Amino acid sequence: MKILRLAIAGVLTAVASLGYFYVTDPGRLRQIYLCVTQAKSISACYRGGNIDFVANIDGILYEGNLGNSIDHDIFYHGAYEKHILYFLRDVMRMAYANQGTFLDVGANTGLYSLFVSRYVSAVHAFEPWQPVLARFRRMVDLNYIKNIVIHPVGLGDENARKSFYQPPPENLGTGSFVKEFTDKNSYAGEYEIRIGDNVLEKEGVKSAVVIKMDIEGYEKLALKGLRRTLWRDRPVVHVELTIDPRSPLSIKSLNELRALFPENYAFLFFTGETDDKAGRYSLAPFEAFEGTVRFDHQSQVDIVAYPIERRDQIPLRGPKS
Repeated sequence: MKILRLAIAGVLTAVASLGYFYVTDPGRLRQIYLCVTQAKSISACYRGGNIDFVANIDGILYEGNLGNSIDHDIFYHGAYEKHILYFLRDVMRMAYANQGTFLDVGANTGLYSLFVSRYVSAVHAFEPWQPVLARFRRMVDLNYIKNIVIHPVGLGDENARKSFYQPPPENLGTGSFVKEFTDKNSYAGEYEIRIGDNVLEKEGVKSAVVIKMDIEGYEKLALKGLRRTLWRDRPVVHVELTIDPRSPLSIKSLNELRALFPENYAFLFFTGETDDKAGRYSLAPFEAFEGTVRFDHQSQVDIVAYPIERRDQIPLRGPKS
């Protein structure tokens, strides 16, 4: 009876504590729930700090750590840049019937590749920095994914070794071949750069239908190295465009940006109506974009370039169910 009374007292105490948090601090209650359901060690929920966790992102298992800002978003919101993930998924469904090759340029820990792998025939992912590559490879194995090919190189307009600047531990997404990208990065040594066209031709890739590019200021050179692929396959391209007047590698004008793509390409940008927590996105035509970005000011903006023959197959709002 004594053991039973203690058990009942423990349950009542737990219920009372949950009720207290629900009324006074619902955010804390949600944090406790997320930690208990995702942390690799339940005791870590009580210790706090940089907790290792495993999240389920629409059926994909993702290993993260709260010490990294990207993983922080995944832990609390269910994904990082969920609205872009859903846009890429919807493009594959609407324009390509889940067929063709997805290029993940700047794959980092592989979130985009892992997520999109279910909606394409194959993924070719490019990431030069070994610490994030190790996590990426582990999660490919964890999810038993067979259609991802990882290339441990960056993409540019030449085959060479270039200085790479590693990100700080709190944000693993800012590593760059551009020294000026951020003062928080530090020199990590010489890493491989390859011409994308050459890599894809060697691999026999003949249907690059969607490209995601997030490479922290190196976009111009990577796009130049994919020129033949862009002209041949006419893919839909999502680019996180870094505008930085300090960097000699930055795209300096709208005309220079347009010149990196084939003829009869149109441009969209993600508007402020997007909701990263819910994954909602909204895109507007490039004409609206032109009035909002100045190439003499440092900024980053997500744009989409697409061939005009696909105009009716590009989702402007979503996600599509």
